[in-house]
Amino acid sequence: MLSTVEVKEQVQAMGADLVGVARVDSPLLREHGEDPEELLPGAQSLISIGVALNRVAVCSGNLRLNRYDSMCVYERLNHISLETVRLLAREGAKGISISPYLPLDMGGESKGMKGDINHKTVAAIAGLGSIGLSRLLVTPEFGPFVRLGTIVTDAPLGADQPLDENPCDNCDLCRTACPVEAIQEDGTLDSRACASSMLRSGLPGVITATRKLIGADENAVKGVVYSPDFWDIWQATASGLFYSCSECMSSCPIGSD
Repeated sequence: MLSTVEVKEQVQAMGADLVGVARVDSPLLREHGEDPEELLPGAQSLISIGVALNRVAVCSGNLRLNRYDSMCVYERLNHISLETVRLLAREGAKGISISPYLPLDMGGESKGMKGDINHKTVAAIAGLGSIGLSRLLVTPEFGPFVRLGTIVTDAPLGADQPLDENPCDNCDLCRTACPVEAIQEDGTLDSRACASSMLRSGLPGVITATRKLIGADENAVKGVVYSPDFWDIWQATASGLFYSCSECMSSCPIGSD
């Protein structure tokens, strides 16, 4: 089996900007309700992978450029995750990649609001960054401008340590930038308010459009299905990327140097 250093070097060679390792028995992981062994019996380690977003695209004010950059980053994460699992298999270890976005469990209590693994939690434990006031992972190198993936493996890799100091200094810029006031002063997040804004071209938008269509006359139906908002929902569905807000991320000054 490759050493932990060798595994991380190879993952970085695949295109990852950040790589860290967390143990599945980390007390911090248990505090957040994560149970990787349910996903992979015998799991011992979690490999956290970060790929940086293009700050220029995210902060451009052009939603199309912003979304496309996220699409490209997620494609890279998908590739890295697949190749990392294959690398582990060649070394005699089992591994499974956790989706960095979709698919998610749309049933039960999660209703699409929680993945099988919280990538931010794993990344924080693995020392990639810390959770900021925005509830995003904030890294020293890139601020919150990263997308994350996680590999669960039974390989006994050496764990990294969480950062000693949180890069987020609670400057409050993200909270004041939020258009729906989802970020609270006490550091909690109104996730439903956030979702209604960020995912307005996703499921919340579909639900709103459907409600308008029920019992509507022909003119009202045309008003919905020929509207730019409805067409944006189609475009987002076709592309698989429907994030419509990144104000908290854009406002963050960390990693801008």
